[in-house]
Amino acid sequence: MRIGLDFDNTIVCYDEAIALLAEEMFVLPKELPRTKVGLRNYLRGANREQEWTAFQGKLYGPGMKYAKPFEGVEETLMKLISKGHMINIISHRSKIPYAGPEYDLHRAAKEWLFENLQKSKVFKYNMIKEELNSIAHFEETRDKKIKKIRELGCDIFVDDLVEILLDRNFPQETKKVLFKPDGAIQDGLSMSTIRNWEEFARLADGM
Repeated sequence: MRIGLDFDNTIVCYDEAIALLAEEMFVLPKELPRTKVGLRNYLRGANREQEWTAFQGKLYGPGMKYAKPFEGVEETLMKLISKGHMINIISHRSKIPYAGPEYDLHRAAKEWLFENLQKSKVFKYNMIKEELNSIAHFEETRDKKIKKIRELGCDIFVDDLVEILLDRNFPQETKKVLFKPDGAIQDGLSMSTIRNWEEFARLADGM
């Protein structure tokens, strides 16, 4: 099968990156949770929306050095590849941030993939960075992302955003898998839901 995977918050976990980068960029109350929601609500509540936008730009740029793969993602991808499945990463993120320095966010994502997934042999050690262009696709809009899923003919697509999977242009022949690591399962969805990558490995075996 050709398996399509989202990138941000599906392959990459930003929990540690958000906490470390928040301490690096701001002076925060000790009691404030160093989480995405905690920081966002704090900055917005203080009329500092521009700073929140700039934080996200840095997080998805140089701040990616703090980001980690979700637990189990590397082992699951190696199992899938060993069974002959083809893996494509298809994500949407802007090319440069909406505020702050003009980091190349697509380049940052590909460098993260190159550094992190080669270490675990998901990608071969002698892969050159240009080869990632045939595996990893970063589009600037949601519509372009969905178009790429269709163009590549993905049999399965895994995403943490239900609105992507329910989009009216999402290819109907592609099996939808919602990634919900917080365990918050939504009822009435016409798709599979997984809470971790081990569950996806078992799900893919049954397809």
